Amino acid sequence: MQSKNYSFIVIFFAFLNLGFAQDDRILSKAAYAEKIYLQFDRENYAAGSTMWFKALVANAVDHKPSERSGVLHVDLIGPEKQIINQKLVKIVDGSGNNHFEIPKKMPPGLYKIRAYTRWNRNFSNDFIFSKYFRIFPYQPKDDVGIQNINIVDREGEIFLEAMFNPKQLDSLQKRKILVGLDFNTAKKDSVEIKENDGFYKLSYKLEEKPDYVGIHMLTENGFTARKTVGLDESKVDLQILPESGNLLAGTINFLGIKALDFKGDGIYAEGIILNKDRDTITKFKTNKFGMGVAVLEPKNSEKYVAKLTNINLNTSEYPLPEVLEKGSIVSARRTGDRISLIASTTNKTDSVIIRSSFRGIKLFDIKGAVKDGQFNTSLPSKGFPQGIICFTLIDEFEKPVAERLYFNDTGSEPLSIEVNTNKNEYNSREKTNLNIQVKDSMGNAIDAEISVLAISQDPLGKEQKRRNSIIPYFYLTSELRGEVEHPGLYFNRDDIYRLRDIDALLLTQGWRKYKYDTTGVSIDYQQEPVLAIDGKVNGAIFNQPKEGVELSFMALGDQPVIQTFETDNLGRFIFNIDFLNEETREIVIQSKKGGNKRNFEININDPEILPVDFENRLKIEKPDSIFSEIVNYEQRQQQRQFSYELAEGINQLDEVILEAYQMTEERQKTAELAGKPDVVINGKDIQDKEKDWSFGLYSVLMFNFPDDIRIQRDIEEPGGALQAKVMGGGGTTILMMDGMVVNNLNYPLIPNIPPSEVKSVEIIRFAKHFNRLYQQAYPFVSPMEIPPTGDVISIYTHGKKGIFGAQKPKGILRTTIKGYSPEKEFYQPNYENKERFESEEPDLRSVVYWEPQLKLENGEPAQVSYFNPDNAKEIMLVIEVITPNGQIGYREISYPVKQRDTSDISN
Repeated sequence: MQSKNYSFIVIFFAFLNLGFAQDDRILSKAAYAEKIYLQFDRENYAAGSTMWFKALVANAVDHKPSERSGVLHVDLIGPEKQIINQKLVKIVDGSGNNHFEIPKKMPPGLYKIRAYTRWNRNFSNDFIFSKYFRIFPYQPKDDVGIQNINIVDREGEIFLEAMFNPKQLDSLQKRKILVGLDFNTAKKDSVEIKENDGFYKLSYKLEEKPDYVGIHMLTENGFTARKTVGLDESKVDLQILPESGNLLAGTINFLGIKALDFKGDGIYAEGIILNKDRDTITKFKTNKFGMGVAVLEPKNSEKYVAKLTNINLNTSEYPLPEVLEKGSIVSARRTGDRISLIASTTNKTDSVIIRSSFRGIKLFDIKGAVKDGQFNTSLPSKGFPQGIICFTLIDEFEKPVAERLYFNDTGSEPLSIEVNTNKNEYNSREKTNLNIQVKDSMGNAIDAEISVLAISQDPLGKEQKRRNSIIPYFYLTSELRGEVEHPGLYFNRDDIYRLRDIDALLLTQGWRKYKYDTTGVSIDYQQEPVLAIDGKVNGAIFNQPKEGVELSFMALGDQPVIQTFETDNLGRFIFNIDFLNEETREIVIQSKKGGNKRNFEININDPEILPVDFENRLKIEKPDSIFSEIVNYEQRQQQRQFSYELAEGINQLDEVILEAYQMTEERQKTAELAGKPDVVINGKDIQDKEKDWSFGLYSVLMFNFPDDIRIQRDIEEPGGALQAKVMGGGGTTILMMDGMVVNNLNYPLIPNIPPSEVKSVEIIRFAKHFNRLYQQAYPFVSPMEIPPTGDVISIYTHGKKGIFGAQKPKGILRTTIKGYSPEKEFYQPNYENKERFESEEPDLRSVVYWEPQLKLENGEPAQVSYFNPDNAKEIMLVIEVITPNGQIGYREISYPVKQRDTSDISN
């Protein structure tokens, strides 16, 4: 009888093809969102390396490539919430790729990547992609600036103690240091510590014992050191979560158990549940991720607590939620190839309704008779799509009273990825040829876009298996709020416990953190299918919007682009700049009305700044063993490379000497304050590159030196001034002129300096004493808000008179706009060249090959080839696939490599 109720499940798949035509099936506006996925070449990076990434933008509901967004915003964020670099990635058919260069001087630590479309900002942070990663130095580095951090109990009062050794960083340190404290309780404080017999010791009274603290030391001369540590490593956070939200008396309840260590990572735990008489009612244990299940039939008015039994230092007891005498719960279980549902209720009702939904879209309702307070049924699992299914118990008023998330595994992959190599085993420097084809479940070759990543199995292979690759992201983590540890392990089909572990995950991180909830969504941000700029024209006197103003737009450069537009009744305009495949471009917009130039006010709408958040707990210094193994491996390989270059007399980039550099008095001042320059741009070179349309120093720098300096508008202020930013540096740029730090209030005067007045423009990346320089540029800033690293652009002028007299013209807007970030080709050596093949230079690549966007069309396979490195005994190939109809695929294969003898190279 029940099968009649479920035969129409196929209606759902037909609905997916109809888009959003039937609004009555949309339970959550989150169904309109996009999923953004970034695939990276690795999980963590060494300073001086390149971070490669592929980007996918897909409809959340069906995973088809999105047609809403053609622009993806990607930010690289530092540990102090500073945006270090930004990319605008062009998205075509839902796909794009780009990269970040990580400077050699980038401080080690925890960083964050986030990616979003304008459209996805309508859904708060739920569909903004984010990933944390660590940057580590090539060479081992001991941080001895902050030591001996402890919590001390003195006669009932708790103190945080630490020792500081600032002279390790600042040899001129003499009297006092400033220490900033950042606690997990959201409390912040700063204290001043004076030297005492050669020591700097912190003794800070605590109101309560925090889980962790971030400590920031600032020396007298602007040197800084930071460390975040856990203060109570024995502390365990044990969470007891009833299956559908309530603990209901008189019926069997399934409880999700989640055990977290002091850093917030899952930890194995065993425990018991006790009643108020201290009787053991049931036992539980978790899996390797700290998640498990307990079964309990609670009694009305009884109080229960949980207690851990395998962690001796933890004596805490964890109360269970209150037992409800009346209420409802819904339970879901896999039984063979069916899904068993049990609805329990104390309400006096003859029937209940269980609603099933998928990614915010209603599948169907099932109404069943209640007998002895329960309704039991089972559904064929193959009738549901792959992924998270939401089962909701609703009342007669269409209000949800209980909910349960269930992961449906169909048992088969929709795609088959065939990868054939031309050999079973290879030698170092030998070419590998691959033949790759994607087939559907019927064995037919289909169109798809794939990415191909080849990495050294040792050490990157272990990391790859745990990471959030395309399958776990699209089917699991993209639909849950919060962090999921090692999501790749849930989709390892060789693990017989993986479905049990996924179910435990959804019990503990389930409907409370489900992104397709019923919370309201306000559509405040429009789609961005192409890159464009928009704005408004106002009258110069009364500042009222001006209709019918004729605007001429010119993107300057070697190949100018010209457009025209007439403002609407609200004075609005828009120009398509999707052609702009470069970081920045100078533009001019001029206004006319009735054929005559007019002095109208032209303003470009600035993009609203997306607030930056950063999970401070993740900064706690507790890297896992695999991370440490990778760091040690990379550092050993770097040492081998350095030994070879030293033996061959090859200069390192950091040792380049600036020839014919005259150390003037002004340059000497700058060198003492900030350090010697990394780049010197001669004033004559700037003048030689000046065009007829150039209108100042910044306009010349922008087009001719984009690898070193980016010129952009201050987006924090409407109509903000042009800003100069050092590329490949520390993230924050300040300006100096003729050996003196420029106050930030005078920055708007600099863009229009005539190039004829400029003697040179010099770039100092990761400037020394940056803290002190920043305080001079921004004299009212709090010392604890100063960025930890930064860069200097130092301008030298003839006669020191170039910053005065700049005026903004009327009726014309000259500014810079951001274009798409240029893509970069992945480099690999070519050993078909005999001389290169026989070279003694070691090839120590860990990331061997990267092709982010490879099209498979008309049933034809893809052909891929690359050369194997010297240092890899085994190569892992990672293939990720997305098809035009939203099917997702993933494949790993490995093959052995016989290593080249490099024993003559020093280790």
